[in-house]
Amino acid sequence: MGLEAERIAQVADELKIGFCGLNLAILPLADPRQPLMAIYRDLYEQTVNSPLVVYRNDGTPHSAERLTDTFAMASSTPGAGLGEDLLNFAAMHGATRLGDAIERAGLRDRTNPLLEFVRHFRNASAHGNRWHFRNGEPRQPAACRGITLTAALHGSKASGGVVGAGDYLDMLDDVAAHFRP
Repeated sequence: MGLEAERIAQVADELKIGFCGLNLAILPLADPRQPLMAIYRDLYEQTVNSPLVVYRNDGTPHSAERLTDTFAMASSTPGAGLGEDLLNFAAMHGATRLGDAIERAGLRDRTNPLLEFVRHFRNASAHGNRWHFRNGEPRQPAACRGITLTAALHGSKASGGVVGAGDYLDMLDDVAAHFRP
C-alpha cells in the first residue's frame, strides 16, 4: 500500500503503546500508598514544596500547584473519574487522530468494515463521545471484531461505552495489520 499506509500502521502502534503506558500510570497516580513523590524527588531532584512546572506555549512556566498538592488531589479523585475519563480521552484522541490520518492519506475504503468503524468512532470521538447516526447512517457495514455499529446506537456513548479499552486496543492492532504489508 505504500509509505502512507505504513505511517498509519506506525501511528496505530504508537497510540497503542501510549494508551497502555497511560493505563499503567493511572493506577499508581490514584493510589495514595504509592511513593510517587519519592520517585519524582529522586528523578528530578524536587522537594515536596516544589511547584509542578508545566510550560505555556510561550515558554513561561505555570507553577501554581505544589507537587505534593497535585499528588494528593490525584489520589483523592475517585478511580473511575481519573482512570475512566483519562483512558476515554486517550482513546477518543487516538480514534480522531487515526481517522484523520486515514482520510488525509486518501486510504479510506467505504467497503472495508474496519475502516468504516474507525471513521464512525472518529466522528463520535470528535463530537462529544456519542454515536451520531441519522439519515441512513451507517450506510456501509462498520465493525471491529465483535462490535457492529448500527443506527440503534445513535446517542449512546462511544469510548467507555460501546468501545471499551480492550476494544480500542483491538482496533489499533487491526488497523496496524490492515495497513502493514
